[in-house]
Amino acid sequence: MAITAPKPSPGGESSVLGQFSSGGTSAPGRVYFGEEKYQTYGGAKTGEGRGLPRYGSRSRWLSEEQAMNEFYGWTDKKRQDLLAQMVLAGMLPVGSGVIEAEEGWRKLVQSASRFGAADQKVSPFDLLTGYVKAAGGQNAWRQMGAFEVNTVTGEKRYAGPGVYLGGGRASQTDTRVDLTDPDTARAMATKLFQDMMGRDPGAGELGAFAKALGSAEAANPITQTTITQYDMETGQAISQDTSSAGGLSAEGKAYIGEQQIKGKKEYGVTQAVTTYQNAFEDLIYGSPG
Repeated sequence: MAITAPKPSPGGESSVLGQFSSGGTSAPGRVYFGEEKYQTYGGAKTGEGRGLPRYGSRSRWLSEEQAMNEFYGWTDKKRQDLLAQMVLAGMLPVGSGVIEAEEGWRKLVQSASRFGAADQKVSPFDLLTGYVKAAGGQNAWRQMGAFEVNTVTGEKRYAGPGVYLGGGRASQTDTRVDLTDPDTARAMATKLFQDMMGRDPGAGELGAFAKALGSAEAANPITQTTITQYDMETGQAISQDTSSAGGLSAEGKAYIGEQQIKGKKEYGVTQAVTTYQNAFEDLIYGSPG
């Protein structure tokens, strides 16, 4: 039996739970728990259904204590689904846990018991469904951090950035080109030319080095991958692990300049002169050692 409950007031969750417990105290009553199928005595003695069991349907009624014990006998998933629906209904705040869900269930059981005392078949689930529908509609999805939760079934689906990996983990990959600023590129080129050529680079040589360096960096972007772990109850991030790959190292940048310098005719002459000069000094002063 579906019960249409009023929307939660702006006062918050406590006002919703208060509506379940209003009306004073009463003696423990029966709690309606839906209809159940049962097998009647034997099968049909004659006719087409002979020998087959026969079934009937009857209302299931529990005491308040028995209805509460149902909560403790459920699987963790079923308790989490109940918790999600209570949050969506506005009965509990985001971040609530099993303890709060237990208290919410107690309120539902007590309210259903008062209906039972009046011979009304209203189960705790009927009451909860009424509030869930009032909060968002039967087919609505509601945001809960990085997840969306179905307002009726309690089903969760990932709605955050990146790719969901399961178990509350998601991966997000970002790619960027890390370009060397002009001052740093000029300093690198100057040192390379002084070390290899014995002079500072000219304006055209600086431009050629900067262009080659920029092309190489564009062809080797940096890929950054972030793995985020989310709390499955609240949808909030609780940890992150970031790793990077790609890009050009300092050695790689220097190699680009070295290859440019080695391609110059001047570099060959400089090397020959340097080699001749070293040999001449060895001849005059003797080789070290």
